[in-house]
Amino acid sequence: MNGEKHEFPDLPRLVSDIKAGKCALILGPEIFQVNGAPLHTYIRNKVLEGFPDQIAAYYERDGFFLLRNPDDKPEIQDEIRYLYQNTETDEALLRKIIEIPFSVVLSVNPDTYLRDLSFHYGLPHRFAWFDAGKETDVDLPEADPDLLQQRVPLYYNLLGCVEKQSTLILDYDDLFRLFQGLIAAPKLPGRLQVRLAETTSYLFLGFQFEPWHTQLLLRLLDVKRAARRFAVQSVVPKEAGGEAFLVNQFRIKFLGAETQLLDQIHQAFADEGNLRTISSADTPAKEAIVRLLQKGNTEQAIAKLIETAKGKPVEQAAIGLSARFQNWKNEKNGGRLDSRDLFREMNLINDAILTFAKEL
Repeated sequence: MNGEKHEFPDLPRLVSDIKAGKCALILGPEIFQVNGAPLHTYIRNKVLEGFPDQIAAYYERDGFFLLRNPDDKPEIQDEIRYLYQNTETDEALLRKIIEIPFSVVLSVNPDTYLRDLSFHYGLPHRFAWFDAGKETDVDLPEADPDLLQQRVPLYYNLLGCVEKQSTLILDYDDLFRLFQGLIAAPKLPGRLQVRLAETTSYLFLGFQFEPWHTQLLLRLLDVKRAARRFAVQSVVPKEAGGEAFLVNQFRIKFLGAETQLLDQIHQAFADEGNLRTISSADTPAKEAIVRLLQKGNTEQAIAKLIETAKGKPVEQAAIGLSARFQNWKNEKNGGRLDSRDLFREMNLINDAILTFAKEL
């Protein structure tokens, strides 16, 4: 390639699908590198080093452990949470993803990196994960093509979340429970299923296609329904005909790491002035507000916002937001609103806090 960038011929169609809210980005386990190894491999190796007596076997091909005693699982899950939350990643790559106005970003990783960086840069968003143990819904805002800079994306973890450690996939039992939940109940949230049914382009970034369970997941997501499927920086099965199988079964076009497709998409939206606008939490007060929101402490975040906004143009708006939150609490305690409406209203309040904090 000689360092030369070649524009991806389907770029206009892909950009058009993103604008229409009909492109889903899927992030895989190869997306980040730590000490020369993929992040998920680094995490698994750390667990193997830290728990040699508790782990009877490790199945490297599929990435699962066999524990000697199931009672050790909570401790190992907590270690995985700690490792994910204390490992540096490629912030530049994450920043490009949150700036591009994707409607839906799915991940097979359990981290919260996109959510955390979105909070840091004051970008409204939605974050959720699949929990095979209970039925949940998501607040999935409309993807208005005329309001790209204001678009609120959904970041959804398909394989659990480090903040709900019981959802982490450590062994084959966890995996079977996951697929049982995806196939029977609780299934993916209804709103997300509808949005995926309308998806016309899938973009796989750092995805690992080799494990059999990954290919089963693709079937459950019904990616064949989409008109276009592209994979960048992805791991293709090593066995003979592996790529041909995926091309025939899922019609995925493998582009190779040198394509730099994400850069081209980012540049296309930058040229049009349609990137989502970021603003870092550059003061202690803003950082405190963001941290409180990140921890789910909305009431304390509002109190901090009011305290910081005294004497500033945004002061009355912050006070009004406090009244709105109190009304939300009354509605919740009185049971007068559907839980889905309460969920959506809380998200809108959090969005407003982020917006007002940027104006401080």
